[in-house]
Amino acid sequence: MKRYLLKWLLIFVVFIPGRALGERPEISLITCSSGNELYSIFGHSALRAWYPESGKDLVFNFGLFDFNTPNFYSKFVKGQLKYLLGIQTMSDFMEQYKWENRGVKEQKLNLTDEQNDKIMERLEYLYRPENRYYLYSFLYKNCTSELRDIIYSVTDSNRELVLQSAQVTDRELINGYIDGWTKFGINLILGSTLDREIDLWQSMFLPENLYSLLARSQNGTEPFVTKEVELISDSQSSNSGGGFLNFISTPVSILLLLLIAVVLLFFKKGCSGWADNLYVTLISILGAVLTVIILITEHRELYSNYNLLWCNPLYILVVIASLGGWKKTERLLSAISLVFLAILQIVWAQKIQYAEPGFVVIVITLAFTFLGRVICKRGR
Repeated sequence: MKRYLLKWLLIFVVFIPGRALGERPEISLITCSSGNELYSIFGHSALRAWYPESGKDLVFNFGLFDFNTPNFYSKFVKGQLKYLLGIQTMSDFMEQYKWENRGVKEQKLNLTDEQNDKIMERLEYLYRPENRYYLYSFLYKNCTSELRDIIYSVTDSNRELVLQSAQVTDRELINGYIDGWTKFGINLILGSTLDREIDLWQSMFLPENLYSLLARSQNGTEPFVTKEVELISDSQSSNSGGGFLNFISTPVSILLLLLIAVVLLFFKKGCSGWADNLYVTLISILGAVLTVIILITEHRELYSNYNLLWCNPLYILVVIASLGGWKKTERLLSAISLVFLAILQIVWAQKIQYAEPGFVVIVITLAFTFLGRVICKRGR
């Protein structure tokens, strides 16, 4: 009960004084650059409400979550993790991003009094204890998309603009922020729904896209943004160096080494051995993990994943047949596996789902492995 009363007291302290004094805040969109952690790599958005007369300076932040939530990681994987709207002072918000060495920029919004009131009323409603929690979705309901919905709800001047094609897919936007094994893993679990061309409205799930589209938007006949201010300079620089040592640690280089080993064994022996069985077993285990994640999750982004054609848990049956000495069964199952890989080529050729370079190398390796089993003449 005390906790509940304190939440309502905070609502009173935040919202009521400005109304009682008849003071409207100046509302701005805050956009933050990428961080080093995976959850911050795509940047962040928040809404600032500054009351120049009283000096109250607040930040409304939809990107908060509690690491102490019971079963935090399982809830995140299942799509059941709740994020929440929180309120911070601008000074505390800025200190955090100074400490993280991340850039922060501000866009002051050109709003009428009525639009200003609508935005603040919406924030007040969403900050109530029963409304502040929401189920997070990376593409469709996150810290940026929530602000997009609120900001653009007060005007219909930009309907034609935001419904234009972005001439890009969700995956292409995401891939612009990631590389290496992070890119490999994310593209493994994300399904084919991310490979459809999206409109500008959907592209604003990313902070930088909301920032740039807002700068192009109109509020009636006036620009939606009156002023842009750099609050903290983005001093982070991308380091593309590293030379040869950096290259050999990438997924493609490591997987190419495995491909070379499999090809050499293929031409030397023409039949499967322990190394081939180990490789197929690891792929099968990875496929089993991916299958379980897709089955238990509520994240729509993971559905319709054609990576299961190569990352297939059923490939373990080929290994079992090999270890059991059942060569005819092994050849049959290997031939069926090659059909799966052939279907995947159609998926990639038709651009139904993105072909990550590392996946291509794995598929070529698997093709040599299964082909070697099909043409092998030893055994019964």
